[in-house]
Amino acid sequence: MRRKVVSIFCISLFAISMLLSMGLTTTFNGSNGGLAPLIALTAINGGVNNAGNIDSKLVGDTWGGDGNNLDLSLLQVGDIIAVSGVIVGDKLMPGHYSHIAMYIGNGKMIEAWKNGVRVVDISMIHNANDAAIYRVKTSSSIKQQAVNWALTKVGLPYDYIWLTYIGGKQVNGCCYYCSELAWAAYKAVGGPDIDKNPGWSWTYGYNVAPQEICDDGDTYLVAYSS
Repeated sequence: MRRKVVSIFCISLFAISMLLSMGLTTTFNGSNGGLAPLIALTAINGGVNNAGNIDSKLVGDTWGGDGNNLDLSLLQVGDIIAVSGVIVGDKLMPGHYSHIAMYIGNGKMIEAWKNGVRVVDISMIHNANDAAIYRVKTSSSIKQQAVNWALTKVGLPYDYIWLTYIGGKQVNGCCYYCSELAWAAYKAVGGPDIDKNPGWSWTYGYNVAPQEICDDGDTYLVAYSS
């Protein structure tokens, strides 16, 4: 029970830090004798315009961190890039890794960033505190299909549902968080389920967290650098 409480407390702290850093409005409803946070998720998609096109400010928003020397030449299409030290409240998240991206080839990666799904240069990986390459155990055809599917989601807004303890994930949604996008890409094209805890877990709720993708039996570590 103590472990469960610690996990819930850590996730709550991280959620609060993220909300404060993004300037989102939080309302508290004291009915029924409890505090039920109702997060106002309007206007969170500040980096994507009404036409679904990515604004320059979204592309220009780079990762922070202390830097690493991960060998990017090892990347193959469909690889999962796991990093830490690039978001606010990073150390409060369960697991070591706090962000996920997918390599799409030609020196580019796709990710669900705080203002929407975007394609950026892999050189940004070197900004993170540490980084790792994880490879999915499936065919090159499935990997390419997963990348192609993910690219159809460019411009969609970020999914903040994971900030709640219960969380959630869906393959065909209107928005995606980082690890949800990578997980959904493989699920959508008949690939493996790369969520270590596909149902409920006390640590991650119903989410698919970056660490869960790394720990799943259908992925394996190719390279790591701090």
